[in-house]
Amino acid sequence: MNDAASKALVKALYKVLRPMVRLLIRHGVSYRAFADIARHVYVDVAEQDFALEGRKVSHARTSVLTGINRKDIAKLKERPHPLSGAPVDSPTPAARVITAWLNDARFRDDAGEPLPLPVEPVPGQVSATDLIREYSNDVPVRALLDELERIGAITRRGDQVRLLVRAYVPQENMQENLRIFGTAAADLLRTMDHNISRQQPGLFLQRTVSYDNVPAELLTQIRQRSRAEGEAFLLQVNDWLARCDRNENPQLVGSGRMRAGIGIYYLEHPAEDGE
Repeated sequence: MNDAASKALVKALYKVLRPMVRLLIRHGVSYRAFADIARHVYVDVAEQDFALEGRKVSHARTSVLTGINRKDIAKLKERPHPLSGAPVDSPTPAARVITAWLNDARFRDDAGEPLPLPVEPVPGQVSATDLIREYSNDVPVRALLDELERIGAITRRGDQVRLLVRAYVPQENMQENLRIFGTAAADLLRTMDHNISRQQPGLFLQRTVSYDNVPAELLTQIRQRSRAEGEAFLLQVNDWLARCDRNENPQLVGSGRMRAGIGIYYLEHPAEDGE
């Protein structure tokens, strides 16, 4: 890859990661957890998508492809895989503090409920400062309290804070939305990788229409029309694509089992220079 293409790829990577990292921070996934998952993905892709035909994939070849040390690859293989269903390691400081507040007897009353805590240390009484200093790995007290308040986990009254939640779950009922996010984002990136790499059987449909000088007052109209026309189009796609699916039409014959579809999304954000 030449220097210009390399720089373009780095810029593209940064743009792709920004919304991803925003989502991760919002849901309490730390950089350490993200980095561990990224290592797993690098190793999996190297072994599954770049294997030499007829040859077993070695740690040495995986190391050459990924830049990950062979010893680190061996250690990675011993840890739970991100798709194994094992809990994510390294909870964030906010998650650790909430868990401790709920479970550490020093921060609960006689009924087992989390105590309201004074922010600053008080002689003979536990405080939010004590809790945060013990469980947050040196995160500043005020910064962590600000984050807990932002996600709706605590409420402040004067110099006292009270826990409002029973677990570190920034938003409820998000499991299905996050599953859809992972599938849709992966589908779009697969299509773009296919087109950039010029793979067979030729280019896949990948089009975006946008303008960058739209008055904010027109956005409601644009949202409503894009939703109505987009859903109408997808209903048409569903009608003819369903006729191509063997689950819907058992009489269909043919080889292999493929997944095919079309996705639509709406975009809206402040215009940026260079877009």
